[in-house]
Amino acid sequence: MFSERSRSVAFWGVLLFLSCQGFAQCKARQIVKDCRPNIAPYRYDSYTLNKIPIDTNKSNVVEIEFTAFVGQQYKLVFAGYDFKEELKLNIYDRNIRVKTRKKIFDTENGIENHWSFEPQKPGTYYIDYEMPKSLEGKAKTGCVVMLIGYKE
Repeated sequence: MFSERSRSVAFWGVLLFLSCQGFAQCKARQIVKDCRPNIAPYRYDSYTLNKIPIDTNKSNVVEIEFTAFVGQQYKLVFAGYDFKEELKLNIYDRNIRVKTRKKIFDTENGIENHWSFEPQKPGTYYIDYEMPKSLEGKAKTGCVVMLIGYKE
């Protein structure tokens, strides 16, 4: 009834639709639009989207790196989406494998709307998103958007 080509096009179309739906759930552009005024007085540069797995059996830590360059000042604004769990953010001077690393910043009360961090010196910063196990009893994914602003 349907040709091989028609089935192939339909398959890839459905796959593309489903993958776009997965990314649409985070609403990154809307989060950026809502949080962009919090970058002031810095100039907005860009954002990153980080998907955070929420497991039913265990907590997770997702670590990302941010490098602050010499001669620049930065402001990072973080905002989460689709979390019922209490997401915590910690920023360290070294990566998760170094036992002697120092905590530079944390969010003691978890995420409400957004929070910001201004690195005080050049270097690499290690941002850990700590997610407890799922409160709903099912695995899912939430996301955190990190906006980056700078001054020269």
